[in-house]
Amino acid sequence: MHNASSEQEKKNIEEKIQLQFSSLSDAEKKTVQKEFLEGLDTKLKEVDKSIKKIDIALEISEISKYISLSKIASDYFGKSKEWLYQRIYGYSVNGKPAIFTDEERQKFSFALENISRMAHETSLRLT
Repeated sequence: MHNASSEQEKKNIEEKIQLQFSSLSDAEKKTVQKEFLEGLDTKLKEVDKSIKKIDIALEISEISKYISLSKIASDYFGKSKEWLYQRIYGYSVNGKPAIFTDEERQKFSFALENISRMAHETSLRLT
């Protein structure tokens, strides 16, 4: 239906689906509904992962000009800057987008907090 080229074509497809669905038994309808909801849930989880990736990239866009992501990668993760960039920007690794695990995301947040604390303490010593 998403590939339909016109509203009329979408309407025709929708009518065909409704006709096929109405011809199913109640048990078959429940199975179709269950499978549809499971598929939808899977897609929503994929979208949520994409949003999280975008969130990180957007959130650090301003500060990444001032901090060394390379140093964060090596000091906090023991990894290369490429590894960190892959997760921040969702670059494809082995055919799949790289993402932070929940633990890595928390570690990244801790790194930023720690750097913020160091910067704050330094600024206090300068006054």
